[in-house]
Amino acid sequence: MKTTDTLTPSQFLPMLPVGTPLTLELRYKDQSKAFGGASRVIGYRDKKYVLIEMPADRELGKLLEDPSMFHVVVRGLSASKFGDIFAFQSHILSVMHRPEKMLAIAIPPSIGIHRMRKNPRFSISRIVQIELDDRMTIAKLSDISLTGCGIRVTSSLFVEKGQAIRVVFNKLFDSPLAFSGEIANVQNSGEGLQLGVCFSEKPPHRIREAIAHLLAQAELTDIYEQLESTVA
Repeated sequence: MKTTDTLTPSQFLPMLPVGTPLTLELRYKDQSKAFGGASRVIGYRDKKYVLIEMPADRELGKLLEDPSMFHVVVRGLSASKFGDIFAFQSHILSVMHRPEKMLAIAIPPSIGIHRMRKNPRFSISRIVQIELDDRMTIAKLSDISLTGCGIRVTSSLFVEKGQAIRVVFNKLFDSPLAFSGEIANVQNSGEGLQLGVCFSEKPPHRIREAIAHLLAQAELTDIYEQLESTVA
């Protein structure tokens, strides 16, 4: 499977929801850097341009008095199930100050992406049990793929990269289902920790079956919630 590819605007923009974090770089015509900063997606129009937040920087405001002087380079991580890194070079169509300060960036005919994962990752919210060094505790599953999963735990739990872990799913099948692996990364996330877990299961037939059940249960939950909202 290709890890790099190019997408058309029609393929790319649905992977760029409002709020997606970006980095914005201004370059002079000779490609020397004039500015770099953080931004986010505000929206897009007619698949021709994307609206992004104008970074709060006094010097940037001065530079954008004549945006035609610059190329812009936009980079970020898409919301696709594969976690695609994207980057494209374009130009500023306009600088707007209402209702908030934002830039309209022209969408090029093609956008380059680099696929970070071999398998799609599915967002699933579910309570699970985890075992760490003979300790068992409750955690929250945030996503899962054939090769690993994301788990949120309390910040009081001591964990480190490379540590062995077992993730236990209850009430998914007739008996609990557990997958072994190791912690690939640890990140602070609000009041807790976000763990990236890499499974050691090979071949991943059991994981594929578990994902199918998780997605089916999540879909049913969404339907029930929609029904309850209409009744209320």
